Amino acid sequence: MVGGSFTDLASSSASVRAGAGGLVLFGQPPAGSGPSIRTGIAQLVAAARVRPFVSTDEEGGGVARLSEVIGALPWPREMAATLSPAEVRRLIATRASAMRQLGVDMDLAPVLDTAPATETVGAENLRSFSEDPATAASYGVAFLEGLREGGVLAVGKHFPGLGHVSANTDLGPASVPPLPELEGRDLVPFEAAIASHVPVVMMSNATVPGFGSGPATLEAAAYAYLRHLGFTGVILTDSLDTGSIRAAGYTAPQAAARAVEAGADMAMVTSPGDFEPTVAALERAVATGALPLAQVRASVRRILALKGG
Repeated sequence: MVGGSFTDLASSSASVRAGAGGLVLFGQPPAGSGPSIRTGIAQLVAAARVRPFVSTDEEGGGVARLSEVIGALPWPREMAATLSPAEVRRLIATRASAMRQLGVDMDLAPVLDTAPATETVGAENLRSFSEDPATAASYGVAFLEGLREGGVLAVGKHFPGLGHVSANTDLGPASVPPLPELEGRDLVPFEAAIASHVPVVMMSNATVPGFGSGPATLEAAAYAYLRHLGFTGVILTDSLDTGSIRAAGYTAPQAAARAVEAGADMAMVTSPGDFEPTVAALERAVATGALPLAQVRASVRRILALKGG
C-alpha cells in the first residue's frame, strides 16, 4: 500500500500501473471536489495492473480526510458520549456510501484502542471510543458494521492497542504494556471485531513486551498471536515511514520486507518514492529464502479474496 494525494491523484498512476496493491490517500480536498476525485480514482483503477484498494483515514473528528466532501464526523470519543451504537452504525453507513461513490473502498478505521481520557499521545483520548473495553468494543463493531453496510472495507487498528502507549510511534520508539495487561482490556475490542468478521487488521508500530524487542510490525510473534485469536483476514502494517521504524534501524523498504517475512500480508509505505525500493526488497527476500514463496502466495490469496477476484 502506497501513499497518494486526493488533490494529485495522477501522481499515483506509476505505482498502480506497476502493481501496487493499494493506495492510502492523504490531504483535505475542498468542498465540491467530489466529481474530480471520482473521475481521478476511476482512471487510476482502470489503468491499474492489479485493482488496488483505495483507502483513506476517515475515523472522525480531526482524523477525517473527506469531511469537506462527504460531511464531518464527530471524534470517536464524542460518538460514544452522544450517540448509541445503532446511531453510529447508521451514521457511518451513510458516510461509507458516499465514500464508495467516490471510489474509496477501504477506510483505515475504526480505532479499537482503549485509552483513558487523559491519554493525549497521538490524540488517543479522542480517537478511541472509550477506555472501557466493552464500550470500545460495542462502538468499534458498530462503526465497522456501518462501513460494511455502505460498501467500504473496515480496518481495525492499532493491534494490539495503542491506548496505553508510552509515546507517539510516528515520532520515535514507543511501547505498550506487556501482554498480560492487554488481555481483558486492550484486546477485547479486537476480539469483538474479529468475531464480527472485520476484514483487515492494522498492526501497530509499538513494541510489545513478550513479542520481541522491536515494533510489533516487525515481530513474527505479534502476527502469530493475532492469528491465534482467530483472525483469518488481511493483516496490514501501520505506516513504515515513522520514527519508531527508523529508531529500530530500518528504512521503510527494509521494514516492509521484514514485516512481510514476519507475517504481514500488506506493507504500507506512505512515501510514493519507496514503492520501487520496497518491491526490490521483497524480491530479494524471496530470492534469498528469507520470504518463502508459499507465504507470499498465501498472502496474495487473502488479498485477492478480499478484492473479490
